[in-house]
Amino acid sequence: MGRTPAQVGLAWGLQNSGVTAPIIGARTPAQIEEDLGAFEVDFTASQLARLDDASAIEPGVPHDMLASDHVRNVTKAA
Repeated sequence: MGRTPAQVGLAWGLQNSGVTAPIIGARTPAQIEEDLGAFEVDFTASQLARLDDASAIEPGVPHDMLASDHVRNVTKAA
């Protein structure tokens, strides 16, 4: 894409509804200028899908247990 990892990460965060506040960790004016390049990044649908896949996490316990059919059926019965 011709962009730095920081620009790609910030741009993805700006376009991802699950990210409410992308964090800019710049310590120098040059890093701030680099980070501002995130506003010029345009992703294709394929690129966004790859980033979403790479960042996907499994919620784990207790979320997987609470989402199970057993728990949902017990809750409905109560």
